[in-house]
Amino acid sequence: MLSSRPFIAHFSVKSFLRPPAAPASIAVNLNELCAALTPRRLFAIPQFDADTEQEFWRERYRVLLSPLKWALALGACAFLAYILLDLHTGTASTANACMRLPIVLLLFGLFHYLQHCPNAADKINGVAKLSAGLSAIQLIAVLLIEDNPRYYQETWPALLPMYFFSYGQMFMSLRATIGFGWSTTLAMPLAGYWLGLSIVDLIPSILNLFIVNLFGVCTRCQLEAYARNSFREKRKVEIIAERKSCFLRQLSHNLRQPLQALNCYASVLETACAEPAGQHLQAIAGRMGFAIDELSRAINHILDIGNLENGTQRPLLTHVDINLLLAGLENQFAPQAAKRDLKLIVHLRQSPPFNVYSDPSILSQIIGNLLDNAIKYTQSGWIVVSAVKIGPDRLKLHVRDSGPGIAAEVQGEIFKEFVRGQRRTSDQTVPGLGIGLAYVATAIQHLPEHRLELCSRPQHGSDFRIDLPISHSAEASGNSPTQTGDLAGRYILAVDDDAEMLAALSCQLRAWGCDVQTATSLAETRLALADNLLVPDLLITDFYLNHNETAHDIVAAVHADCGPLPILVLSAAGISDQDKAKWPANTCLLRKPARSDVLMGMMVKALEREKKNSPTTVTRY
Repeated sequence: MLSSRPFIAHFSVKSFLRPPAAPASIAVNLNELCAALTPRRLFAIPQFDADTEQEFWRERYRVLLSPLKWALALGACAFLAYILLDLHTGTASTANACMRLPIVLLLFGLFHYLQHCPNAADKINGVAKLSAGLSAIQLIAVLLIEDNPRYYQETWPALLPMYFFSYGQMFMSLRATIGFGWSTTLAMPLAGYWLGLSIVDLIPSILNLFIVNLFGVCTRCQLEAYARNSFREKRKVEIIAERKSCFLRQLSHNLRQPLQALNCYASVLETACAEPAGQHLQAIAGRMGFAIDELSRAINHILDIGNLENGTQRPLLTHVDINLLLAGLENQFAPQAAKRDLKLIVHLRQSPPFNVYSDPSILSQIIGNLLDNAIKYTQSGWIVVSAVKIGPDRLKLHVRDSGPGIAAEVQGEIFKEFVRGQRRTSDQTVPGLGIGLAYVATAIQHLPEHRLELCSRPQHGSDFRIDLPISHSAEASGNSPTQTGDLAGRYILAVDDDAEMLAALSCQLRAWGCDVQTATSLAETRLALADNLLVPDLLITDFYLNHNETAHDIVAAVHADCGPLPILVLSAAGISDQDKAKWPANTCLLRKPARSDVLMGMMVKALEREKKNSPTTVTRY
């Protein structure tokens, strides 16, 4: 990874002064060299459409704002030092120094203007033209006012840094830069001729100015072409990333929706198979439900990795109760460990600190993946989870197992996508695609001040360690343990634009004894509310619906008709923080696909939250 270093530190490195290594062999093709030096190749500038051109310059100005401010300040200091030096040596009189002073004040004024202007980046082109043009005019004016031919030979070289200033830094447009350079090249010899210099005396300065400008034009064209090609490649990468994000959003919806329906049907089938007539199918239904859960987990990991990498899913850092989070994970993974005859031991913290600063959802998935990995890889023995304080501001969370361990040479490979260890390949009873640890590694990189370590030896188990920042706030949140409850008799209003998904959800809710009313749009929701006398106990709705309708529209219609009631947003797509901020306080969020026990737990949580807020129930007549 490249890291920035201060200029002085960079200059002190020996490699800074070391000449570049000579290539092993140099083969110069004369035809290629001549083709590269043709005017068409030298002055070829990529062109953009109007919108892209505007975006190119907007980005360029943002980058050039700070260098231009420093260039103005340093230019003013240089002019001031030049004036003071002439006064000290007696080369210039006090009156002459006063004539040169306005350019110093102008450059300082432009620096102050850019420093305090709210939209300074939009003013770069004008400020650059003004500073360069007035600097040249000032020098020519002083030259003409003093009427000293000898001063011409001392003045025109002072313009050379200005040429490099305008060409090299590219503060102005290419057209403005060339116009400035060649107009100054013409104005300087005319000023010298006005002072009485002969053509022979002017030839050296004319040639030098011509060479400087020619060099400047070639250099600036090459830099302009490089900048535009770099911008074009950057835009290509951004477009690819945007298309990838769009693809992931579509893939997320198209995969999560049927998986949620499969989860619902599998739950209903498993419940039906518990009856005496279908007990011979109970094992098959259980295995099907397990396979669906594993498929859902794998797809969620793939989509979550993509969302983290492209910025669609951003960590929402808050104060997390580590004991509450670990207790929820213990309840979730204890049955899975028991099925493999493993002891899952979770040591909750008995003394402060209890809170860490993290994203509770992402951190829960990270630890959950480590637990899932440990349970699948450990043939017998135990898995221990503990959180130990290692400093005034750090906690280290350990996920240890008594498994076969991981050899040092392959420890870096297990965090790559679709990499499965040899022990998993030999264990045909353990499913998986090798994505869980890849998600862990990706997620840790996107959580600030979080670090992941692995300590493992063959036949001595593994110890995954997560270094977490401690939160000193008393307020904390966490993923509560999965709750279960009796939902029989509850009236649920379910809204989703996917008819198959809605049918599966209704089937599952009715299997739990709920009365269900369904709708696929805002219009159908209003009709359902008008046809029923009872107020729904809970609204379950997808977030994005057809015809640009969202959960906001559904919630507004339900609240207008029934008043506040608990809401569960069951969505396959990611939801922005701005949208979440618009939700009522009694709103819960669950991502598709959700297991049946998780769905039931979230419904119970939403209903209990409403019960605490509203001690009396409301019935509509």
